[in-house]
Amino acid sequence: MKFSTSIVTVALCLTGANAFAPSTVGPSSTALNADRRSVLSSLSTSTGAILTATVASSALPTPAYALGQPTYENMKLILDLGVSLDKLKVKVVDPDTSEAALVGIRSFNKDPNFYTGYARNFIAKSVKNNADGDVRVGYIRQASSIIGSIQELLEGRQGLFGADAAKEAGVRVDKAQALIGKFLGECGIDSEKEKFDAYVSNHPY
Repeated sequence: MKFSTSIVTVALCLTGANAFAPSTVGPSSTALNADRRSVLSSLSTSTGAILTATVASSALPTPAYALGQPTYENMKLILDLGVSLDKLKVKVVDPDTSEAALVGIRSFNKDPNFYTGYARNFIAKSVKNNADGDVRVGYIRQASSIIGSIQELLEGRQGLFGADAAKEAGVRVDKAQALIGKFLGECGIDSEKEKFDAYVSNHPY
């Protein structure tokens, strides 16, 4: 099975290469991160946009954590992404709710590289050189690409329709979740480790 190299949010597509350049996080970027978390948490009760509010690339937040040892709070946004996909899968595997799923996926695809950039900056806390080339960042890049690919799939642009498209969409969500779990499992976060372990256990790679 082949997917486009740019995902998953899946991948949120940032047009500005410097959108996640290291800098001090100001009040406005902090608010944007809070907004992303708010949208993620709303998935449990809403069929609206998944994962993130749409923000112009020039206004995207810089790394959402302070310098120093990465912690659970630094990585929580990636975990939230993985958990939110449980709700997405419920929608994509049912042809009757695929249109509701597409609302969120289209929103995700407006900014497909957000989570890849977030993961890169997280990894940069422990890798001196070439964090972008770190294999763990590649997991989130691939997961985002897979998530994003579901849009064309459910829109009937990949040769599958109805129940067949829904089944394939479910497989792709599982794959994206497993990649996110692999990332979380290899990041070596000790604080509140049980929360990561539970997700990894439920979504084996």
